[in-house]
Amino acid sequence: MIAERHDSPNDIEAHNPFLGNNLGIDGLPAVTAAAIGERTIEVSFSDGASHDFHHQWLRLACYCQACGNPADGIRFSTAIDIDPDAAPASISAIDRGLEVHWTDGHISTYGNDWLLHHAYDGAAAERRRTWRPTLWRSELAAAFPTIAWMDATDGAAGHLRLLQLLRDFGIVQIADMGPAQERTEELANLVGPIHETTVYGRIYDVQAEPVAKLGAKTGMAQAVHIDDAFSYSQPGIDIFHCLVNTAVGGMSTYADGFAIADAIQSEEPDAFELLTTVPISHIRRHPGEIDMRNRGPLISLDEFGRLSGIRYFDRALAPLDCAPELIEPMLDAIRAFNRRMVDPAFIAQIRVAPGNGMLIDNHRVMHGRTAFDPSAGRHIRLCHVPRDEFHGRLRELSRTLDPAHHDLHLPQGSTLS
Repeated sequence: MIAERHDSPNDIEAHNPFLGNNLGIDGLPAVTAAAIGERTIEVSFSDGASHDFHHQWLRLACYCQACGNPADGIRFSTAIDIDPDAAPASISAIDRGLEVHWTDGHISTYGNDWLLHHAYDGAAAERRRTWRPTLWRSELAAAFPTIAWMDATDGAAGHLRLLQLLRDFGIVQIADMGPAQERTEELANLVGPIHETTVYGRIYDVQAEPVAKLGAKTGMAQAVHIDDAFSYSQPGIDIFHCLVNTAVGGMSTYADGFAIADAIQSEEPDAFELLTTVPISHIRRHPGEIDMRNRGPLISLDEFGRLSGIRYFDRALAPLDCAPELIEPMLDAIRAFNRRMVDPAFIAQIRVAPGNGMLIDNHRVMHGRTAFDPSAGRHIRLCHVPRDEFHGRLRELSRTLDPAHHDLHLPQGSTLS
């Protein structure tokens, strides 16, 4: 059998319904007028605001059926197809949006909602940068962000609230899940698909064992840490499900890496500069299985200089490999982070009840535990979900339930450079 040719968009029945340059968001200001400039079109809206859009930017961003839509990757018009001197022959405000007739004969239509959510000048661009994390210290234990399982699984406002709490605090507790083991995967699926690894497999049972492969499988205390800082792509979202806990010991401890980084930036700016620019290495080796190493900054910043990710696991830190004159300043800077990491003022400590779950942004929040009797039967199930799956589901739910915030710039986590 010979496969059908797909030489034009007319040959393809796309999975996504055709939307063109429209988001389907009601109640936004309409386009009232537009004026052609030398390189841009100035578009005016009914609220009095106006935005400039470059000709070639608009032409490339045409998502009509002939050009295709990046949402499904079926795209027939790409950057090399667009003339840098592309220009409109005429423009008009129609159906609350903008219609452009190009000099090459093409016609593009842009919805008012699409234009407003993609405008890249002034206040429009700044709006997308408005999200800020809710920083916290030990006081979080008294008012821990928590949502009931029934609400989290409603597929609507409750599910969105779960993801928003995780976005804002970097951690959220799910109450009354129950101790059934199948609930672990159900919890993970609220965020995304489980990521299988060599070290943990698909779902990892954290229980004390006579011969422990990892420190987690002992009763010893675990200082707060980022999971698998030695991975190129460290786990995104940690999924914890408590099946059995102890009455004595075994307290869960959490620290907000962003709050620690924020304190260092204001109190020890030289240390902050080193921690954001000089890479450190983490290592983990299981003989005969795998040898993992990562090199990158302890604190990552985004393009705007804002906190984006934390990568630090004190027990997996490799010998420093940097310029000789930076060895001692870097060790001082690492200690500045480490001291705060174990400072009770930064640690939120709670006892997670059996049948409760925890979602943790592993690029921000560090987790650990106090010591416990290994014979007590404490049993936690652990798995990981990629962090981009979390943000992807958050955006999709927000598009219908909280459209004003569906396109906010969110921190993309720890980076390699």
